[in-house]
Amino acid sequence: MTGSATTRQVPVNQSSSSGFIGRAILVLIISFIVYSLLSAYFPASTDSIAPDESGSLKEDQVSLVTSAVAFENDRLKVYRTESSSSGKIKKKSELIGEFSLAWSGEKLSVQSKSDQQPSSSRPTDARDLSITWSNGGSSLTVTTLPQSFINSRFLSCHRAVLTTAAKESASLCLELPAASVYGGGAAFDQRWPINSQSMPSQAYVSNDFAELTGAKRSDLWGGFVERLWLTSRGLLVHVDDATPLSVGQEADRRLCLTATPDDEAYLWRSNPRDYLNVTICAADSAKEAYLAAHSWLYTRPTSSPDRRMLREPIWCTWARHKTAVAQSDVESLANDVTRLGFPASQIEIDDRYTINYGDLAWDPIKFPNPAEMTAKLKYIGHRVTTWIVPFFNKNTSAYDEAAAAGYLLIERVNDNNNKSADILWWQGVGGQLDPTNPSAVSWFANRLVTFRQQFGIESFKFDAGEVYYLRGARTQAPLEAPMQFTTAYVQQVAAKFGGAVEVRAGYRTQSVPVATRMFDKDSHWGGRNGLRSIVPNALMLSMAGYHFVMPDMIGGNAYSEDSMEGARPERELYIRWMQLSSFLPIVQFSIAPWDYDQEVTDIALKTLKLRAEVYIPALEAALTQLFSTGEPVTRPLWWASDGTVDDVRLWTVDDQFLVGDSLLVAPVIRQSSVARDILLPSGRWKDGYSGRLVDGPLLLKDHPAKLDMVPHFIRV
Repeated sequence: MTGSATTRQVPVNQSSSSGFIGRAILVLIISFIVYSLLSAYFPASTDSIAPDESGSLKEDQVSLVTSAVAFENDRLKVYRTESSSSGKIKKKSELIGEFSLAWSGEKLSVQSKSDQQPSSSRPTDARDLSITWSNGGSSLTVTTLPQSFINSRFLSCHRAVLTTAAKESASLCLELPAASVYGGGAAFDQRWPINSQSMPSQAYVSNDFAELTGAKRSDLWGGFVERLWLTSRGLLVHVDDATPLSVGQEADRRLCLTATPDDEAYLWRSNPRDYLNVTICAADSAKEAYLAAHSWLYTRPTSSPDRRMLREPIWCTWARHKTAVAQSDVESLANDVTRLGFPASQIEIDDRYTINYGDLAWDPIKFPNPAEMTAKLKYIGHRVTTWIVPFFNKNTSAYDEAAAAGYLLIERVNDNNNKSADILWWQGVGGQLDPTNPSAVSWFANRLVTFRQQFGIESFKFDAGEVYYLRGARTQAPLEAPMQFTTAYVQQVAAKFGGAVEVRAGYRTQSVPVATRMFDKDSHWGGRNGLRSIVPNALMLSMAGYHFVMPDMIGGNAYSEDSMEGARPERELYIRWMQLSSFLPIVQFSIAPWDYDQEVTDIALKTLKLRAEVYIPALEAALTQLFSTGEPVTRPLWWASDGTVDDVRLWTVDDQFLVGDSLLVAPVIRQSSVARDILLPSGRWKDGYSGRLVDGPLLLKDHPAKLDMVPHFIRV
């Protein structure tokens, strides 16, 4: 948004100051009356919890959440009640979520296991519910989970199991208009919240956007697909790992969960389960739903990736040189970084430095003396990492060795076939490492260790790892769920090589302290995998529990929106991309600032200095909090909500974010903009440039955002 350099302040939900004093007095009178009534009814404040004289919390100060389900008007409805541990109701029953049923059978009949039939007037009676199709064989059963199983007083849960008869299908669909929805999987056209996203129903497994099978990139889930969703009303939805899950979404209508045991992705399983198993929980807020889920369902990290990689940027060869990279290019890049005074955690040599894919043999023409090269770079202070894939093209000795030993994925024909499967990947056809085979992993890791020691390599960038590459193939031993393939690649392979590792896929690997790289970004301003997709993508990964986010290369990969080919990103786009990246955990350059001009170089140095002085202290504080409480590093604006009506806009802000408790970032992501609107949550905030103090909730109109500025505010 192009605008004036003068900031206009607009209180949230208030467009005019006319009559403000009168309304303020009226609000104060009403607030006093309400406060007096509440104080008489609730002897202890729920906003400020203090222990009694014995040091323990008073009974009425502990907030408990209970949930109930009911089947009304052909929909499964979830209600929440908040009370104290003594049973005193703090918040009456309220509807927080609705699910519709899509089925191929006939009419539904409803039976309740409770004494009372479920109804909107008495939803708390509907603790257990049985819903059955009249043609028999298909059913939905909802039961209450015991609190001891959940182990959280902030969460009340039900389990919904949907089974279908042969040749029938059924889906449990979360109705989207009821609330803002967050979580789920990475997408090419990432949205925040996900309500407006569209996706055809498909196996919910990790994918590559390479379009090798003819499917459009925009129609595929990405490399991170956790089975967790939460809403602005405190509803939490989680699908069991063993469910053969397909997920599809109609924009602004519904998100549908379906068991699809006949989908190719789920045909080879060790313990086939053909039903949909969904846990539905109520929490008192979206924040509590997140914290409870990541305490109960996932393992959070207890350490970070390599601290130098967090503090200083990676310099990668890919977007700048693609597969033409040579030793002279690497040495020139490293020398320029040093000469111009840029920090660097490592120089990353990307595809293609070897002769053939799979053999770890340097191309002698392009890289005549790799050991000497890495020694030179180390002398001037640069570590070196290289790009690695789990593929072995057929013209390599590594393929022959791995195939003979049974280290590769095998054809999915029958139980007795052990022939290595031909895997089509973006650089040819070959075999793929089976990361679930311990012997294969040991062989692969030993090769990398030898390579690292021989040539002075610090660590590796691990590409691929998605279930996408299991098409027509299988692991040596069946998996209970296909996503265990991605889990094994990260945990059993990549994690062996220290904290300077990066990966682009994951499933239940939140605890692994490595860089989580977004998929290759395209070099344009838009939301379809361009600059505008980065904040929604970072927030989605954060809600999934992946905190060490790398937004790929600054400026993108020099790909266009419609092609994997393209040109260098235009100048302004590159600057704004660099500024946004500098306020996320891990920064990666490829196209260099000095490839443009002196002004871009100066802005880059200024931005990295700002990162060191403002972002890194906030990151360090956020990491400490992550390890102790589980709160995310990169947070949506609603994390700072105090629950007032004035904070309603926070739920849909997709171009700002918080770093821990202390820092708010509002990057410029629209072309030709030198000002932008900024929404501040409740609290007192200091402008990072002017030092001016402002109190939220507040909408700042046309806030200055010149080309060399990254608008940000610090909580005081």
